[in-house]
Amino acid sequence: MITSVGHPRGAANWTRLAALLVCAAAILPYLSTIDDYFVRDDFGVVQLLAQKPATYFPRWFASSWMDDIWGFVPDEVRPFPALSYQLTSLGGSGSPVLHHVLNVVIHAINGLLVIAIARSVAALGPAASTFAGLVFVVLPVHTESVAWITGRVDSMPAFFYLASFLAYARYRTGEGRPYYLWSLALFFVALFTKQNTITMVATLAAYDLLVRRQPIRPLLAFVGPYLPFILMTGGYLWLRYLLFGQAAREGALSAQAVHDFRIIADRHLRHVILGGVHGSSAGLWATLIVVVGICVAASRLTGNRAQAPSRSRLGLLLYFGPVWWAIGIAPVAVAGYESPRHVYLAAVGWAMVLGILFDLLWAVRESVRWRRSVLAAAGAVLILYAFPLARAIRDWHEMAAVSQQAVRDVRRAALTAPRGTLLVVGAPVSSWAWALPFAVRPPFVRTDLRERVFIVSPRALSCCGAQWPDETRDTLRRWSNGAAPESVVFLRWDENSGALSRATSAENPQLPVLVHALTTVTNVEDLDVNLWRMLQELTVVVEETAVR
Repeated sequence: MITSVGHPRGAANWTRLAALLVCAAAILPYLSTIDDYFVRDDFGVVQLLAQKPATYFPRWFASSWMDDIWGFVPDEVRPFPALSYQLTSLGGSGSPVLHHVLNVVIHAINGLLVIAIARSVAALGPAASTFAGLVFVVLPVHTESVAWITGRVDSMPAFFYLASFLAYARYRTGEGRPYYLWSLALFFVALFTKQNTITMVATLAAYDLLVRRQPIRPLLAFVGPYLPFILMTGGYLWLRYLLFGQAAREGALSAQAVHDFRIIADRHLRHVILGGVHGSSAGLWATLIVVVGICVAASRLTGNRAQAPSRSRLGLLLYFGPVWWAIGIAPVAVAGYESPRHVYLAAVGWAMVLGILFDLLWAVRESVRWRRSVLAAAGAVLILYAFPLARAIRDWHEMAAVSQQAVRDVRRAALTAPRGTLLVVGAPVSSWAWALPFAVRPPFVRTDLRERVFIVSPRALSCCGAQWPDETRDTLRRWSNGAAPESVVFLRWDENSGALSRATSAENPQLPVLVHALTTVTNVEDLDVNLWRMLQELTVVVEETAVR
């Protein structure tokens, strides 16, 4: 196999093997997440979109896909992700299975796109292209994008972005004008999947300059191929400005935002390259220096490959290294928060860099022993990423198990307690951030539990942080004046084991007195801290639930 990959039949065999390997590497690690329960934003996203009628799709081109369920209207025009959640809810909006299946499928297809880009754009050999695809799908930084249902909002735009880029590259290499039209169509879908795809023009121009080494011609001739992309991007930004008053969250830029961006970008780079945010900066730069050093040494030994004499390996390394990373990470500056899924697209560059490194080493010698050594080194890299990937997937599995247990326990408590009881819910933030009140309403429970009991929680569990103080005080007042002002139940779950801790007014008559005192707390931080403290200090373990 090693000595015959240049033969057409051998290349075809490699293509099939590459697709099989990458799909297996993308799917098998995430099989355990297929029936993982909803966590965090999933409750609100699925509940909102599952109830929208099929005819609602066109309206999402001119409005926020999330309405105002978070207490504000997000500046997010995302009709295609919205449609995807409608479709995956057809298997039952209260079931997570189809949602997870689509996430995993998108991830696998993105891995195949990385192979295609490695072959068509970088002219890497079959083995090197396969390695690039494998690296991409096993990077631990992608766990949030795949294992978390809501993480689809980054893997899905990456699919359309990569497909558009690949079609454009094939058009540039003379494979026909239809590829250019496909690139434009896919870019349109990418824009209306997530706003970070506005960077496409920079990606295409950098490709032409660094990879194709296209000379800079008179302005109109040079800009001509990009003009439709520029006009489409401008129209999209103008639409955002009309809808939300800002084109690209430019109001979020400040000296503090730039400072935070530098810190976040460093953490993202460590997460992508080292497999976690806890790796040292020294280790990060040492890894980069070693990779660049090996590339330079191997390049001098092999020279330019006969397969692609016009494509400088230096240009490829510059493009898929610092340039691709800079373009991919730029939108993080205005994201407003840190999330691993924000570098899903940027991480393609690192996979390509390692693919280029593999290709250079593969070409140093044609002996079977040497190439087996290269394959062994590549396998070691994949194993090094596989361990943190397995840990990250296990963490998401446990968060989902705790989330499902919390829904069950709250439902049981609400149905067995006297009508008008106050439930103080303290689910782990890792499982239930922004989950309430959605997690206690259909389709996750049969009826809205708040129709039978009053429910309050610490601020981090509420969907709407700005409204949380007033809503919490209002709920406490209505409970105090309701049918059961002396009935209180505290519920808390262990973040790792899912063990339920509980306290009730039937067992502790002082609980109503303590809770009534909260109605007089005016400071928001004090109200939040007191709720957490009461949950921690007053509850005792009544049930052990293994979630591992």
